[in-house]
Amino acid sequence: MKYFYAGIVLSTLFGCEPERKNYDLRMLPREWVRLTKTAKGLVVYNTCDSGNLLLTITHTGENSEIFLHGQQEDQEYQVLNTYQSGDTIVAVTKWKNGKDLQDFKFLPAEKEKHLGRWITTFPSGMTSDNIFVTTEKQNHYPKVDQPCRECWGDECD
Repeated sequence: MKYFYAGIVLSTLFGCEPERKNYDLRMLPREWVRLTKTAKGLVVYNTCDSGNLLLTITHTGENSEIFLHGQQEDQEYQVLNTYQSGDTIVAVTKWKNGKDLQDFKFLPAEKEKHLGRWITTFPSGMTSDNIFVTTEKQNHYPKVDQPCRECWGDECD
C-alpha cells in the first residue's frame, strides 16, 4: 500500500511539470537589443566604452549560435538543443571555447512590442536577466548615450 501512495506522490510531483517540446530557434527574431529600466521607462542605453548589449542568433545549415556582443568581451555559444516548456524557450548551449553547458531562457514579455526577457547563468554563478527588444523595434525607445569624459585628478571626486 505504501508503494501505491508513493507512486501517487511521485506522479503528482512530476506530472505538474510543463511538457518539453522541441523548438526551432529560427522562429525567434535574430537580433535583440537590451533595454534598461529608468524612472521614465525603458531606454536603449549605450555606455561610453562598450555600447549596449546585443544578442544575435545566427544559423548556418542545421547549426545555430548565440552571440553576445557590445559588453566587455564578445561571447559566442554553440546551440546544442532548443525546447519549449510552457511559455519559456530554452536554448541549451556551450561556450565556443569551453565545455560547460549554459542555458539561455527566452520568455516573451510583450509580443506586440517585440519585447522578451533573456535569462542565463554564467559558469561564474552570475545571472543575467534582461529585457530585450528586437532591433527593428528599438527606435520605439529613447536612446541614451553615456557621456564619455576622462578625469584623472583630484577635481574629479
